[in-house]
Amino acid sequence: MAHTTGTTTPDLTSVLTTWLNKNFVSDLEWMLQYQRVTEKAVIPAGSGNIGRFLTFNAPTKYKSYSGDGGGDGSTAITEGSTTANEITGITQTSTNITIGEFGEFTKIGTLYEYASVSGLRAKLLKRLRDGAAFSLDRFTLKKALLTTTTRIATAGTAGSTAYTAALLQTSLGASAIMSTRRVLVENLAQGFEGEAGIPNGQYACIVTPGQEQDIITESTTTRTTWQYGNVNVPGPMGQEKFVKGYLGSIYQVAMFVTQNYTTLTNSGSGADVGIMFADGGVGAMAFQNMNAEIIVNDVNSPYKNMNSIAWHANFGAGLIDANRVIKLYSLSS
Repeated sequence: MAHTTGTTTPDLTSVLTTWLNKNFVSDLEWMLQYQRVTEKAVIPAGSGNIGRFLTFNAPTKYKSYSGDGGGDGSTAITEGSTTANEITGITQTSTNITIGEFGEFTKIGTLYEYASVSGLRAKLLKRLRDGAAFSLDRFTLKKALLTTTTRIATAGTAGSTAYTAALLQTSLGASAIMSTRRVLVENLAQGFEGEAGIPNGQYACIVTPGQEQDIITESTTTRTTWQYGNVNVPGPMGQEKFVKGYLGSIYQVAMFVTQNYTTLTNSGSGADVGIMFADGGVGAMAFQNMNAEIIVNDVNSPYKNMNSIAWHANFGAGLIDANRVIKLYSLSS
């Protein structure tokens, strides 16, 4: 088995002399969602370790009407004009993402592995795969949290990173989801197309387990039952979607729950932090592919009696556009 903290060798005595129940207790399963909302790109070989995403500002929004005048591109130009409605500059924003190395490994003695319960290596490989998935998902979450666009669940009003306890009084509900979606729409941000698990054209909101409970119990009666929770999961196989982290959609926003989340505390009040995404808000880059590689090696010990199992990835992520990523604070359950 793998070494434990503070020891130098596995406990071979217990393996060789102690009977073990030949069934493993099921290990933990994480619901990881952030990779699905990234703009993905693979850097070709020989092109360095830094990739760049380019974002062009959308046309200027005009919310007021001041008569049939010019200035907003909606007035016909004079016939034959070569100067009317010239765009003198289109703003471009670039985001560089540097590929870094990620990984973990564990050592396992060949005698220990031979004497251990059948299936040990398969379970160790799964543990490494789970570690890879969580590590890269957590790194992506940290980049998404850099956005400065925030909302408070209280009527979906605008907030700030340093929210105040006076503002933070409300649990997350559908009205806050709809109000936050409005910000993305007003920012001319688009929903996702062709991303696994996200209905085409919809935004994505990833919430904490506490925020999930707030959403499924939002009603004049504060009951939490499977039947009531399932109301929010339309379509065939609704219960399966619910269990796997997809809660259904609230007005063009696909809702997901994750166990990879963060909370904040300010002025004695706790906040759960969900995040709503539009397409192109967070980018991810890698060499070859986005998946971590699982490696089983002879560690070249003198007796060839020690192997290692590792995961390794060349990966990078970054916030591309804060107008497309919104942190959503709500009162902790």
